[in-house]
Amino acid sequence: MGNILYLSFGIGLIVVLTACSTASNEQNSESASPAESAKISNSPVLPASPPALITPPAASPPEGAPNEAGGNESMENGIIPIHISVGSTIFTATLHDNETTQALIAQFPVTFQMKELNGLEKYYNLSEDLPAQSTERPATIHAGDITNWSGNTLVLFYQTFSNSFGGYVPLGQVDDPSNLASALGSGSVQVTWSLAD
Repeated sequence: MGNILYLSFGIGLIVVLTACSTASNEQNSESASPAESAKISNSPVLPASPPALITPPAASPPEGAPNEAGGNESMENGIIPIHISVGSTIFTATLHDNETTQALIAQFPVTFQMKELNGLEKYYNLSEDLPAQSTERPATIHAGDITNWSGNTLVLFYQTFSNSFGGYVPLGQVDDPSNLASALGSGSVQVTWSLAD
């Protein structure tokens, strides 16, 4: 009789301890962090992904509209459109956007009495040197090339020829120089330089 009593007491004690242990694990699982829960349940927990951010695309300015710095699309592309007027003939040209051309166009609109040289070019000696990072010695100079030579000489070439001289800073090019030689003529000529509208 005593053994049955001990046996019943032992079984009851095991049942109570098992129930307490199960309740304790469930309580720990509910209040544990994701990493601790993974340890308890032996299953991996992946970190929560942050919500995706949706950024609206930036609005593009209309074509040819000034940018924030005040330039237009051509200037953003590194070229500056200009007009070169000889009498009633207007040539369109493009200049490279650099410190040398910026110093030149700061004087625009301007009219120069350009002198003739060797049946190849018209030139004008500016009152001050234009700034330049470096100079070049192009093997070939093309009709329509616009350059700065020796710091203060603006040159407009109307013939193509082989060259052996250095000291040139390329400024730009006349877009269509096919009638340039006939418009400039054989002597000194007035040439007006201006920014294109």
